[in-house]
Amino acid sequence: MRIGGRGWSRDIGRCQRVGLIVVGALVLVALLWLVYDRSRAVAAQPGLPEPVALQAVLACAAACVVAGLLVCLSARKPSVEALPSDAALDPLPSDSLHELLPTGDLTELTHVTAYAEHVRSKLASSQQDRHLWEEAIEEIVEERTSELVALYERLRHKDEMCKRLLGKVLTAQEQERARLARELHDEIGQALTAMIMTTLVVENSLPPEFSSGREKLANVRNMANQALNDLRGLIFDLRPEVLDDLGLALALRSQVKKHLEPLGIEVQLRASGLREGLPHEVETAVFRVVQEAITNIARHAQATQVSISLTRQEGRLVVRVRDNGRGFDVSQVMSDGRQPWGLLGMEERITLLGGRFYISTRPGAGTLLLAEVPLGDSEWAAALSSLSGGRRESHDA
Repeated sequence: MRIGGRGWSRDIGRCQRVGLIVVGALVLVALLWLVYDRSRAVAAQPGLPEPVALQAVLACAAACVVAGLLVCLSARKPSVEALPSDAALDPLPSDSLHELLPTGDLTELTHVTAYAEHVRSKLASSQQDRHLWEEAIEEIVEERTSELVALYERLRHKDEMCKRLLGKVLTAQEQERARLARELHDEIGQALTAMIMTTLVVENSLPPEFSSGREKLANVRNMANQALNDLRGLIFDLRPEVLDDLGLALALRSQVKKHLEPLGIEVQLRASGLREGLPHEVETAVFRVVQEAITNIARHAQATQVSISLTRQEGRLVVRVRDNGRGFDVSQVMSDGRQPWGLLGMEERITLLGGRFYISTRPGAGTLLLAEVPLGDSEWAAALSSLSGGRRESHDA
């Protein structure tokens, strides 16, 4: 048998137990001698009652018995050092089962071993299957995530393209408005002016006896003046010269005088922080939005009071238009199939500038229109370059 085997460990443990038994016997003899000596000393004391002396002797004897039992138990208990370590354990030989089971019946143990092996193989197979499922799920998740990212990028690209296209359409619309305004002013406006001057010259050249002819010429001149005034209003709506010459506040004031004051509507128009001027695109968009709001108030609101404010604060322009009119139900308008093109146009103009558009109204409670447009250099540059910085706000009733 090799050193460090199980037999070597057993011999060491047996020697230790024998040594402990010998030591225990010596201790027990010493204790018995101590009891005998103490008993004699107690009995020799004069005047000590016999029961007390007997109790002392019995107590010493009991202490000796307990000490002996403890020594014996310690001798039977294997020491920790005698226990074999993992490195010192030998493989269990095949004939050891016959030593453990003297009858030689290994059927039950075979069943238990087979079942344990079956459970172990099932656990290993389940763990392998779990790893395979985890890998498959991770691949599917990565694939779906990649597809969603690609789809999001395509949608974002298409959204940017739509906004760029809409921005170009609005820019082309403003350019066409300006071109039509110039042509109407230069051609039809000049023709009407020449007609008015000609009729006036002819009227003044007629003798007094041609009073009927003079009256007809005066009527023609008046109609030409009315047509010229209408033409000027049309030109102003297409592209107000005052917006280019004097700025946004005065252009909106002219719209108020033209559309709201003739209806007897009390209007408060306030503008603050606009002395530095605004970018051309911002002025045009805000003017069109407020112009559309003024037109809607004049046509549909039946309002008596209107408040318009433009405030420049914290790098943005805040526009508010409020009236005390009859209001309307936005959801009802949408459900009826009537497209509120005016509202959509206002929202698109503000959104293309990277701003926010909000409208709050309900029947009988008037209407509040709120628009915010960024004026910061970085935000403004991003809005002009990509036209994708804005976000649409829902119409709240």
